[in-house]
Amino acid sequence: MEENNVQTTPQKDPIVKKAAKKRRRRSSAASSILAVLIVFLAFYLVISLFIAGLIYYSFNSTAKNTEIYSLNVVYDERVLHKVTAQDANNEYGLYIPFSYLAEIASFGLAGDDNEITLFLIGTDNRIECTKNSSLIVINDNPIRMSSPVLYENGEYLIPVMLIENYVTGLDVIYDDEKMICSVVSDIGKSDIALTLLLPEDMEPADFPDSYKYYGDPNANLSQP
Repeated sequence: MEENNVQTTPQKDPIVKKAAKKRRRRSSAASSILAVLIVFLAFYLVISLFIAGLIYYSFNSTAKNTEIYSLNVVYDERVLHKVTAQDANNEYGLYIPFSYLAEIASFGLAGDDNEITLFLIGTDNRIECTKNSSLIVINDNPIRMSSPVLYENGEYLIPVMLIENYVTGLDVIYDDEKMICSVVSDIGKSDIALTLLLPEDMEPADFPDSYKYYGDPNANLSQP
């Protein structure tokens, strides 16, 4: 008889199957972790490039502030000084040099590099200032401004808002089309003053004679 040569497929050992499944699960988990890591790194790279772009733009772009005024100092309808917006402004706002202010108003200055007094010549009106401080004292009235009085290159710089808010007799005019602020005084103008005046001296109280006791101050206290 002829024997049939039938080849049978060998059965895999169950232990081998389990090991193969574990290897596949490990490979799948590793692939998932790798995919998540790649996505995270890509997201991190995008965020980093975006932040770097913002930093680069902030350092290399020019700010366009439409509220920055140049400054004209005007006396008797003549422009004595023109100050560019770049020179007239700083991080605190718009300023006028004291020497320019003294040319159009009867302001004097006394003091040193740290503390000064601006005073209206011929009056008792005064503004006490400390270098680089926003606290001023106008006729004994302390005021806190949003901008400090500055001292730079041997010159005191006065915030224009101080003139605008606390000095009368000087006009501060803003031209919004030309972006020019003009500090203006007319010739012969003698009504320049400070809005905060010196406090008046109190007169002594006057009591009638019925409130005055003579002799023993306790004499009337024993009466019923």
